Parts: sequence; structure tokens; C-alpha cells
Amino acid sequence: MLLTLDEMKQQCRIEPDFTEEDDLLNQIGSAAQIRTETRINRKLYADEVPDLDPEGLVLPDDVKQAMLLLVGYWYESRVAVNDFEQAEAPLGYNWLVDPYRHIPL
Repeated sequence: MLLTLDEMKQQCRIEPDFTEEDDLLNQIGSAAQIRTETRINRKLYADEVPDLDPEGLVLPDDVKQAMLLLVGYWYESRVAVNDFEQAEAPLGYNWLVDPYRHIPL
């Protein structure tokens, strides 16, 4: 997983020594990465893209921020949509990741 537990805790404003929901945060972080890779149709990497993956992408800061937005959103709202906010993802998510979408022709 590309997001660290510390980064996700900072995003969710969770104290570092609070560990009761670490498993949940790791699950949400993994889901955010999978969702993002699916959205952009590319595999994300921490340091370098393997030669065998010509469409791979080293994680840019704006895509990382989008993933953190998802983590925070899913942590706070544990349902798909609610009465107050009728969205499945934070507004800025698509705006941040869509420039990296690979659409095969």
C-alpha cells in the first residue's frame, strides 16, 4: 500500500497512539488505492515504474492527496451516500486524478 498509517491518521485527525482502528484505516487505504488505480486505469508505484508496465505511474502528490481525501471521507462517512451529502467521493477526487487517466484506444 502506498499510503502509510501515519499519513492516514493525520488526514483523519486521529492521534498516533490511538490504535483501535488501525486495521480499518489500512483497509480503507487499500481500497482507496485500488479505487484510484481502477479510475486512472494505471498501476501506481512508490519509487519507479517497472519496465514491464509502460502505463505505470510513480505516485504524484496530487493523486496521493486524492487518495487521502477518499480515506478521510470513507472514515467519516461509512455509508455510500447520506442525507446531507449525496456523493460517493469527495468533490475534488475526480478533479485530482482524472488528468492521469489512461484511456486505451
